[in-house]
Amino acid sequence: MKRLKKQLLVICGIVLVIIISSCGVPQADYDKLNTENEQLKTENERLIIELDECKYGAEKIVAGVYKAYAEKRYTIARQNIKMLYDKHPESPKNKELKQLLKKIEKEELAEKKRKEDEEKERIRLANINNTGIWNLRHYVDDFGEPTKKGYITNKSVIQGIFSNTATQNSALNVYFMIPNLSEISIMLFEYAGNNPVKTFSDKSYQVLIQDKDGNRQKLRAVNFSDRLSFIDKTTSIKVHNILLKGGTIKFKIIEADTPTTEYEFTIQNADWYQNAYSKLINDAFPPELIKQLLKEIE
Repeated sequence: MKRLKKQLLVICGIVLVIIISSCGVPQADYDKLNTENEQLKTENERLIIELDECKYGAEKIVAGVYKAYAEKRYTIARQNIKMLYDKHPESPKNKELKQLLKKIEKEELAEKKRKEDEEKERIRLANINNTGIWNLRHYVDDFGEPTKKGYITNKSVIQGIFSNTATQNSALNVYFMIPNLSEISIMLFEYAGNNPVKTFSDKSYQVLIQDKDGNRQKLRAVNFSDRLSFIDKTTSIKVHNILLKGGTIKFKIIEADTPTTEYEFTIQNADWYQNAYSKLINDAFPPELIKQLLKEIE
């Protein structure tokens, strides 16, 4: 823009010199100067038009940016921001649009996550009865009759290995016991037998877990009787959230007092745990019961 203004000033100066100096010169020289003057006028007009295009062209691009942004057409907005910078680097709007570009990038990420969440929920609803490896069962009373209290467990055994001072890499069977998100336990069956690991006094364990994305957690669990229960509600909820992510989940359990005793197993595909958990919640609080409770509150 500045370059064009300087060119206009130079041209105007030349035209003025020509007009002044044209007085008292021969006709041939006058005609020559007159031709040159016309050429300069033409050039002057061209530069004025170019100047207007620079001015209004930039404004048009900026308007296009904000229009596309308002319509959430982020790709078009980004293209126009780049166009302004390439064609009009001197425009003061470039700095302003640089900040807008950051907002666009943030909103694009939010929009991408929203669409991913919607697609995930669509797939879940389409597979609402699919619980994958998980199953909903009920505890039994003293007579072996099922109670109303349910829990989530794996349909078939999860296989692994265990080692201690007496054996190395022997067969291990694993079952989960999940009555709610804040009370998760694991039953370990050494030598793939029928009796879980039991203790007559509290035993502490370190539980290493790697989720489907490779993220690792180091948690604590305690065996009070025949199962390892995670140390508190917060810890159990962490395990619950890992299961919700699905995919391949690796476990390594180490006895605190006897580090040579280790248990390792992998859930190959924990997908659809969320559906199993939803069934557990609905089983504990069926719609009819919720309606009844709401009526009583009213």
